[in-house]
Amino acid sequence: MQTVIIRNQFYNPRIETVLNKSFSWSSFANAYLRENTNWAHTQFQQHPAIQISLDDHHDVLLPIHYFSEVGIHHFTGEILLKDAQSASIETISFEKALHLLLPHADKIAAFSRPQIEQFSAQVLQSQKFIEASLQNHPNISHLTTGPLNFIEAEQGLLAGHNFHPAAKSRQQLAHDEWAKYSPEFGAKFQLVWLKVSRTVLEGDAEGQAIESYLDTLVAQSAPELAANVNDDFAVMPMHPWQWQYLQGLSSIQTLLSDKLISELGEHGLAWSATSSVRAICQPEVDYQLKYSLNIKLTNSVRTLSVKECKRGLRVFDACQTDTFKDWQSHYPEFVVLQEPAWCALSFNDEVIEESIFLFRENQQLNQNSESLVLATLGQLPIDDQNHLLLEQLKRVSKNYQVTLEEAAELWFKDFSQKVILPLCDLQANLGLVCLAHQQNIVIEFAQGLPSKTFIRDCQGFGFSELGIKQFSAQCKDIHNDIEHHWSQAQITRYFPYYVIINSGYAVIAALSQLGFKDERTWCQKLHATLSGILSTATDKQCLQQILEQAAFQCKGNFYCYLTGDNENTIADPAVIYFDMANLLAQTQQ
Repeated sequence: MQTVIIRNQFYNPRIETVLNKSFSWSSFANAYLRENTNWAHTQFQQHPAIQISLDDHHDVLLPIHYFSEVGIHHFTGEILLKDAQSASIETISFEKALHLLLPHADKIAAFSRPQIEQFSAQVLQSQKFIEASLQNHPNISHLTTGPLNFIEAEQGLLAGHNFHPAAKSRQQLAHDEWAKYSPEFGAKFQLVWLKVSRTVLEGDAEGQAIESYLDTLVAQSAPELAANVNDDFAVMPMHPWQWQYLQGLSSIQTLLSDKLISELGEHGLAWSATSSVRAICQPEVDYQLKYSLNIKLTNSVRTLSVKECKRGLRVFDACQTDTFKDWQSHYPEFVVLQEPAWCALSFNDEVIEESIFLFRENQQLNQNSESLVLATLGQLPIDDQNHLLLEQLKRVSKNYQVTLEEAAELWFKDFSQKVILPLCDLQANLGLVCLAHQQNIVIEFAQGLPSKTFIRDCQGFGFSELGIKQFSAQCKDIHNDIEHHWSQAQITRYFPYYVIINSGYAVIAALSQLGFKDERTWCQKLHATLSGILSTATDKQCLQQILEQAAFQCKGNFYCYLTGDNENTIADPAVIYFDMANLLAQTQQ
């Protein structure tokens, strides 16, 4: 059924309701407000609003349903231009607002016209993409109410990062490829399979040879290709979009012309794109796959490197030790999704990093369980009637015969104890540092309450000095010289940002937007939970910062994206961080 646009509101007949008309630009607005100072929380016609100053006579007004101390504001969707001289109020489009706001951003003088124009184009592309996904998502009614299984939740993250100016930009991905490869459109596709000479097959694996992992993929996903496997050749899968890209490389063209690789075409089961776009899932296969994709999503070009794959193998080794298993006995429902193998093509004995893909444990095989990526659960409401978190609280209220307010208390207690607490304990007592932002936290629910936590993306793990001491004697490749041996300064900058600001604050804001206590009260409760492990922590420094210091270091996505740089290649990522008030510590003062 076709969706029509009415007065800048998206009306979708499939759900018979008006969708949140600020949904497609909220991330931009929140990112702008977090990193600029030319605004104030005010009242407009007896309603709360945010007033952004342009000059002495003109302001942009953003009326709000909810003002957030952590910065995740809920806008009504109206954008107004106020002229103080004529006392006129004009409703304007997001595109016009964008062009009015950018010249008045705090640091805009440091950027060139081409940078600003490219930035604006990607912001508008992101908005267009979100609007298209709202109109074309295959089951948006179910998405607003749940309960969702793993794939449904992965493909339900429609707004993206809460604080990014172009949260859903898809550079290098043409419009006709959005629906084919993007999770927001419910994308499922077959893989392209290659017959590869073992002389140009690269990779590493724990527990068994890389060829065994490939054989499992063939047997479970495309058994009709098994006859192509022999002593000289293996069969490996490629993401269809990345294979198109790879064929433009001279190294791949040479391998093809020399018959060292040959294309077998698209075969086998259809795989679902997950929220990261480059990670894909098929419930009948033991492993999810994560590919290099030469597409810039948010701040980074999403290619893998050998050093990142080695991080996954080191984390795998650490998690097999008695030290880790003893720790996990205290948190049995906290699971690190392992990445035990990676594979790639080589040319002249050098890995072609654009061809890398890695294997990730696929523990979401039970598609009947409610299993949500935290980012989908905490995103701003898609329509004017529903919120996934509220629906969960209603189920908790019904299942446990408590009020909604009591259900919110129970829910947040379990979230704090089963998600945030073990992440902090893992860092403080084992020195295994997981930069777990909300897109890499998957929570399984039972009767509406958090029951199990899956942490993914082992490339985002590091080892502190404590971690090196804990694991070096038991693991062959964990030592002081590994590139993800992080200093205390790195840990106290990045860990609180990802775990508290990105993940914890998102949940706190969502609960408060729904009317269940204010954000400071939830921060107090989280503070109390984390305080419980401070006295027994081996490495107290980062935890003390979370609990006591006045400010966090927060990543600045707005200005990082304006530079046009690839975040993964910035020599010192500290330059994109800035001080932000620590609301957890403030609640104790």
